[in-house]
This record gives sequence, C-alpha cells and structure tokens, in this order.
Amino acid sequence: MSKNSVIPLLIYSVFFTSAYARADQQGFSDLSLKELVAMDVFTAASLVPTQVNKAPGTVYTFNRDDFKRYGVRRLEDLLQFVPGLQLNQYRKRHRAIWARGVLDRYNDKMILMVDGVRVRQLYYNHFSLGDNLPLEYLETVEVILGPASSLYGANAFAGIISVTTRNFSDTEQLEMGLEAGSNQRAKGTALYNSGKLQLFASHLDQDAPFRSERKSFIGGESLQPRDEDYSNIHIKAQPLPRLTLQLDYNRSETPFLFIPSTQDAYIDSDFLNLSAHYETGSIEEGQLETTFYYQKDNTREYELEQTTQSPGYEEYQNGIMAGASLTLLKQFQLHTLAGGISWNYEQAQRSDYRRSYHFSSGFLSPPETGNLLSEPGITNNDYVAFAQDIWQIHPDLSLTIGGRFDYFEQFGGYFNHREALVYTPDTQQTWKLQHGTAIRTPGFREYLKVLEGTSFQPPQVDAERITMSELGYLYQWDEASMNINLFNSQIDDFIQETPTPDDADEYFTNSNTVYRMRGAELLLTLRPMRKLNTRVGISYLETESDGESLPYLAAWTGSLQTDYQISNDHLLGASLIYSSRRTDTNSFDDGADSFATVNLFGSGKLTQALNYSFGIDNLFDKRVMDPAADFGKQYNNERSERELWLRLEWNHDLL
Repeated sequence: MSKNSVIPLLIYSVFFTSAYARADQQGFSDLSLKELVAMDVFTAASLVPTQVNKAPGTVYTFNRDDFKRYGVRRLEDLLQFVPGLQLNQYRKRHRAIWARGVLDRYNDKMILMVDGVRVRQLYYNHFSLGDNLPLEYLETVEVILGPASSLYGANAFAGIISVTTRNFSDTEQLEMGLEAGSNQRAKGTALYNSGKLQLFASHLDQDAPFRSERKSFIGGESLQPRDEDYSNIHIKAQPLPRLTLQLDYNRSETPFLFIPSTQDAYIDSDFLNLSAHYETGSIEEGQLETTFYYQKDNTREYELEQTTQSPGYEEYQNGIMAGASLTLLKQFQLHTLAGGISWNYEQAQRSDYRRSYHFSSGFLSPPETGNLLSEPGITNNDYVAFAQDIWQIHPDLSLTIGGRFDYFEQFGGYFNHREALVYTPDTQQTWKLQHGTAIRTPGFREYLKVLEGTSFQPPQVDAERITMSELGYLYQWDEASMNINLFNSQIDDFIQETPTPDDADEYFTNSNTVYRMRGAELLLTLRPMRKLNTRVGISYLETESDGESLPYLAAWTGSLQTDYQISNDHLLGASLIYSSRRTDTNSFDDGADSFATVNLFGSGKLTQALNYSFGIDNLFDKRVMDPAADFGKQYNNERSERELWLRLEWNHDLL
C-alpha cells in the first residue's frame, strides 16, 4: 500500500473515556486495593475470563488508567514494570524483551497478540512495541510469563503480550490529542467512537532520542541521521451483533542505528492487518468463536554512502501471513472445556537485494545483486489442534490441563503441554503451581539465509525447546498485596548465530549446549493512604551454560512506581528503573554497567473536556549502554537520553 493511498484513509476520530475510568470517577476510589484487584479479569492465560489472582501461571494486567498512573507513552515503557522482563535497546529502533533470562535477538521468543491476532514482521519473525503501536487506542494489556505454546503455539516461548483495542462507546464521542517534547517530537492522534464504529489515526515525527556521538557497530564514532516518523490507522466496526471487523495499518520510517560510519541507513515498513471475529453463545451453553485474518508486511532496508548520499545498498523483506481459527468453550458442571483447530499460513514475497557500496571496498562495479533467501517465495503452513480442561476439583482448588499439536510444513510436528494448579485456601491467599513446554520455530532469516563470500553449507535448523516449572504465592491485605514467583527452566536446541569456518559470514545453527535459568520475582503493591499508590517490583536471575553464567543479562532488576492524587482532577507521580551490571563481550570502553533511571510525570483535567499529561523521562540524563546480545558482530547500544514531553487531550460527546 503506497503512502498516497493511505492519506485518504486518515479519518480523524475520537476517543471515549473508558468504562473503567468513568467508574473510577463514580466511586472506585472508595474501594480497597483488595476489592479493586478482585474486579480485574484476565483472559489470555486460559481463554476464559478469570480473576487475575486465580488465573493460572504468572500474569499481569494493565488498563488505560494504569497508562497514566505509570506515566508511560509507549507499550515497551509499561513492560519495564513487569518483574522478570529486561528490556534492551536494539539497533533497529525497537527494544529487545528478555523474559526470565531467555535471550533473543529479534523479539522472537514472545508473541504479540492484538485483539486475538498475532502480529509480527515475517522475515525476522519479531515484533516492536514502540511508537508504531500507540497507547492511545489500546484498552488493556495482559502479560503472561512462561511457556504458552499449549495455547498459542510457536514462539510463545517465554510468554505472550496480549493487547486489546478500545471498546465501542454507548454514545458518539470524539477525542483529539497533541503531544510535543524533546528531540523535536510532535504527535497528533484522533479517535471517533460509537456503538458500532471506531476510527483512529495518529502521526508522529521526531528524532531518535540518542546523543549524536554514538558508537557504530564496528566501534567508531558515528554521526548519522536520526529523523523518524510513524503513522497509524485503526478501523473497527460491528455491522452485525457479535461480528467485529478490523483494519489496522501502520507505516514507519526509521534510521538503522549503529552501522559503519561510512553509511546512512534507514528502514521503511508498511504493515496491513485485516481481521474478522465472530462469536455466539455463552460458556455455560456453549460458546463458539471464529477468527480470520490476513496480513501483508512490506519492509525495505536501504543505505546511502554518507559523503555522496549515493545509493549503497537496498533489500526487501516482504511477506504475507493469513489464517483462520475455530474455538469452542463449554462448561460441564465442574469442568470448563476449550478446544479448537486453526490454520496459519506464511509466504515470503519479494526478498531481493542490490549492493552498490561496501564499507571496506568502496563503490562496486558492477553492483552485486541476489536474494536474501535460499528459497525465494517459500511458503509454510501450520495446522493446529488444541484442547484444555479447567477442572474445579474443589471450590478452593482448580486444575488446568492443556495440550496443543502443531504440524509445520517446513519443520514437522510438535506437541506442547501445560499443567497448572491454583489453590485459594482463603480470601487472602493464593498458591499457584505450573509446569509447561514451548517451542520457537526458526524464522525465514534463520533457516533460509543466503551466505555471502563462502561455499560453506549450513546445517538444517530445528525448533528451540523450553521446559519451565514455576511456583507462585499471593497474599492480600485490604490495602496491600505481595506476589512471589519462583521459576526453573531449561532450553534445548538454542538457535545461535555462528561465524562460518572461513569467517566470511555468519549462519544460524542449533547449539548443543543446555541453557538453564532460575530465579525469583517479587511484586509488592501498597496503598498506605487513600490517595497514594506505590508498586515495587524486584527480580533475581541465575543463568548457566557450560558451567558459566550467560552474558548480557542482569542478575538483579527492579522498578518502583508511586503516584499521589493531589485532587480529584490532578495526579503526580514518579518511577525508577534499576538494573545491576550486565556482562558484555565486546571490547568497547562503554560497558553495560548498573544503572538507575528516574522519571517524573503528572496528569489531570484543565476543563471538563480538556485533559493534560506531562513527564520528564530519565530525569538525571543517565547514560545507559545496553549490551550487545547480537551473537555475531558485537557492540553497545545507547538508551534514550533525557526527554521532556507534554500531551493535551480534548474530549467531546457528539450529541
């Protein structure tokens, strides 16, 4: 889809204040913290709406009210408050998410679900959670830590991130938003919402928030362009009861950071998602859900020689994904059964490249041309069947057992399972015990990469496998709660990037090394007074492979968030993110030392229709260097410097 064809679709729309936020104004502040937690439900863990404290496994949920309470503008910033997650800046302008010590290079060991449909970039098999997914049109965020392939299949390796977009409104409403900030940040959003139609559009233009004297991946000082922009369109309609149709389109133009200082590099991406979801019945009588989706991903990476700005390199990573699923939920006395079948399809499309310049050789004559994939146009089908039973053995004890079989056209068949016990001896305590498995299948780049400058033939790459056991304990007081989780996991057939024997290129192969991770996570939530909320998260991690700990990972991480309701209309808050030192294997002077960054923020109402929010991210301008975790070439990446921002939102009922 071209940029010109998108412009007519940019319908400025509106936002309605969420049901949760409206209820808050009507008296949620009078409820205890324990009562508020009991009102939250979690769906992603078992497909059945369940109270968060009774959902199997380790789960976290956030709503629109939390986005302001945490002072965040991006989904990836919100995830910093999930114990067990470590987020690291990656050179392609997204954050790598490492869950419970599970390293990845391209965000391919968790999956992102948007309204029940998996979203990813096909060539690298990954996703991004930055400005390309605006919080302004999200309603809730659910996070599962631990293997989830028994429900969600490949790449639900270390967990899932499931987001839902805004609910339809009972009345016609309009919201307009403007945001300005450091690094020439300028963002506009608009949302129209009604009972059967929702339209959202946004555009952001900014400079990537880094100092100009950043390192290139070969270690030199690199002065390169930083301008980037993001555009989004979201259309959701309900033409018939219980039938929801959606169109999501996003376009991004970003710099490719940390490359040789002889080049300027960029990434242009267009992503289109079309989906239809229909459900009928109820869980008690039998509920049937069916989903169809089609996705088209066009990505172009290109480089310009820095002095002449002449074309130096260009490659395409285009692909198509599609699928359909049928799920049945039914309650039989003490059992709630879920089962279904699905089909997922992926196809590589354009994947050619042209190289006119190389940093070590200069301009090439004639230019080199070729294909990124050893089998251009390859397809892969995934046929799925799954079943799950939630058995209420006793009013205080439930057992969840589930399994899923995936048959991949390219990789063969895999079965994954999960068993989970939830025990609630009284209204204050919950015990959770879970054991499960998961897989991660290779992406196109990993099993079809064409090697350059070598005759070496790489071996076939198989799926990675993980097994994890975890124990959780939750204790709740009226105005406080304590959640402790312990886990132990093992990864086999880890996919790693390795230099070819002649050191001409890198290829992907399964490691014979067994990787082991174990750790503990603590989440403490306090409300010492009615207007003050505090949330403390602490994680400890131990890793081992060949008798040594894994590089790049911090042993200790933590977060602190507090907010104070100055009045009914104004809130002020602060947060802190901490990480202990991370071992780095590169030779640069800037190591991945321990760090603590502090954010200040606030929000409130100026008038009945006009809201504001503001913040200072990285208040003390702490310079944070993230480790390489690139498994091939190695470099440090710099996190964002200090940013100041202000956002205004105007709401109006169209009566």
